[in-house]
Amino acid sequence: MEPKVVDRAIMSAAHSAANWCYPPNSSFSQQSGSGNNWARGYNSYGPKFASAVCELVRREAEQADYLGGFLLLQSMAGGTGAGLGTYVAEAIRDTFPSSFLMNHCIWPYQSGEVIVQNYNSLLTLAHLAEISDGIILMENSALHTACQRLLSIQRPSFNDLNGVAARSIASSLLPSYYRPAAGGTSQQGKQVTLFGDIVEKVCCHPAYRLLSLRALPRMPPASLDFTTFTWPAILRRLRQMQITGSVVEEGLQWNMKVNSSDDIRSQHINRSLAAMLTLRGQGSRQADVSMFSHAGLYTPWAVQPLTVASAADRFAKCEMSASLLSNDQTCMGLIRPMQDKAYKMYNAGAYLHQYKQFGIDKQDFDSCFARIEDTYSSYQAL
Repeated sequence: MEPKVVDRAIMSAAHSAANWCYPPNSSFSQQSGSGNNWARGYNSYGPKFASAVCELVRREAEQADYLGGFLLLQSMAGGTGAGLGTYVAEAIRDTFPSSFLMNHCIWPYQSGEVIVQNYNSLLTLAHLAEISDGIILMENSALHTACQRLLSIQRPSFNDLNGVAARSIASSLLPSYYRPAAGGTSQQGKQVTLFGDIVEKVCCHPAYRLLSLRALPRMPPASLDFTTFTWPAILRRLRQMQITGSVVEEGLQWNMKVNSSDDIRSQHINRSLAAMLTLRGQGSRQADVSMFSHAGLYTPWAVQPLTVASAADRFAKCEMSASLLSNDQTCMGLIRPMQDKAYKMYNAGAYLHQYKQFGIDKQDFDSCFARIEDTYSSYQAL
């Protein structure tokens, strides 16, 4: 299971400029793969290898001074990252029932990476929604667009895509401190606790676990020294991304507004249950982010729709940067096309025999589709 990928990641970290590397004897891989079959990864390799993986996790957890929880990074299109990854997530949940568990999942290209990615993605999402405290969905197509149009990388590699994804996660999860939405304070508040505070503030309802992540600015490193950063410009673009549901600032629809109730009724505004806004860099504690508090951006029954945090340190050499982790309707645009394609394949009986061979039958698919429909309906009702 992905020995070359694991070895390459270990070697890359060891030869990086940072004074850090993966601990020895803390990786696990096998020569065999799942053949893009979710059922094989989940029902065959999962029970076979989960205990060994959980033992590695347990050793690392016992060495931690403070265990804030677990963040699992996985793909959704294939059999190993999706099928085995889902089984490992369930095993970690069973082994550490009182710890927080979040998943960062890479959503496949709509054009198709593997022929059965529609089955694999929905099976993964349906199972993780039952056990995860929060699922951050990130599209391969959005990462690709960010590389091409914002970073001027015409032919992005997997390393380029992973770099964009990693910087987005780090911009939201690195240490930060609470501050009021109105700004104007120089005092440092209480530190945001991972992952408990994120789950409490953003994933506050058990029916809503799917998160989107937006981060600014994104630009080639060579452009940083020639760019003037201002908080109003960065926050205005980030807010428009929230309004439209876009996760990339390229091609934003600036005609969509939430200035009045008429605007909200006449347009499809990307509604949120809750959001956490994190600012980093110069003036991050004083910047006015009250524009993100507009009631039209959130469902009427949201208890605490906006949480704001900041950190004085620069991020990725940017004088100012911002990220928005939001529990909103963005996931609907991902789920519906994938669901339609999966239904067509399922009704035609396409590839079902490959899943039945490893213990996933039509009843399991029906249960999966029902859970996905419930999730979609919940977000549609926001």
